[in-house]
Amino acid sequence: MDARHLGPDVDVLIAGAGPAGCTAAIVCATAGLRTVLVERLAGPAARPGEALHPGAETLLARLLPGGFADAVGARHPGITVRWGTEPRFEAFGQDESGPWRGFQVDRRRLDALLLDRAREAGAQVRLGCRVGQPVVEGGTVTGVRLGGTTPLRTRTVIDATGRARWLSRALGMTAPLRSPRLLIRYGYATGSCSGRDAAPEIAADCTGWTWTARVSRNRYQWMRLDFAPDQARRRGGPPPEFADLVPESPARSADVSWRLCPRIAGPGWFVAGDAGVLLDPASSHGVLRALLSGWTAASLAVGVANRTLEEDDATGMYRRWLREGAERDMAQLSARYAQLGAYGFG
Repeated sequence: MDARHLGPDVDVLIAGAGPAGCTAAIVCATAGLRTVLVERLAGPAARPGEALHPGAETLLARLLPGGFADAVGARHPGITVRWGTEPRFEAFGQDESGPWRGFQVDRRRLDALLLDRAREAGAQVRLGCRVGQPVVEGGTVTGVRLGGTTPLRTRTVIDATGRARWLSRALGMTAPLRSPRLLIRYGYATGSCSGRDAAPEIAADCTGWTWTARVSRNRYQWMRLDFAPDQARRRGGPPPEFADLVPESPARSADVSWRLCPRIAGPGWFVAGDAGVLLDPASSHGVLRALLSGWTAASLAVGVANRTLEEDDATGMYRRWLREGAERDMAQLSARYAQLGAYGFG
């Protein structure tokens, strides 16, 4: 007999309290599921500022009915693009209400708002708590060990641990590279750069790309990705555009090599956000994919718990949806990189 039918301790356990994990917790708890959200850190951490497409606004408004203006540092009607060409401004579009505007968010603040909302919805939040080995019975994930030796039994586990890919690793799954090894360097600087106040810019050529943006009043962010790893190691700090600004700290780096989890869902589990699909920031869908995948995985988990969906149908739908979207994004970005003479992606 499936161990979950013997009486789980909770309905869903979510590992990772970033946008994907918090979104999943909000959806599950709001639907009345007994929800536990586990995060190894003691609280939201500073992460690179995120430029979000206007399309994320509707979703965030549903997740955060109290608003999220406190997390927004700057808004912009489009992006300046130099993709092996002369610079051109690409507007997001408009409707009868006026121009659409993207926004630059403070990830620490946004994550804190989502975490607070998950608590308000009824999720039990455990910060500073590491997930251990999953319990697998008859091919089904039926629980997770949290610190002690007694596992917490659950109907569904959602892995939203990002690049750590906790559940995939625990289940012995590897995510082969779908790109050359990629490293971004990024940093922040303060001062005034009037040329960057109106809109962010991405400038790309055969060596890689540079992103610059105003993220809040008198504060700017830059990111650099080099197609050749040895170039990344040789390069230093901010781009020349920010020469007159004051760096906040030394440049930091992150591995953004493309990966797609070979199994995105299975009996008793889903993976969401970067734990399932990882692309470099030029894809522009990182946070939006995290929000959407957390929402979708949670909605399917609710359907399984309420017996309006068969588990095989739910996991199958999720696998097709996430994989098709990831493959589409990879194909589009691969084509854009090929325009620059960079290959080996997808």
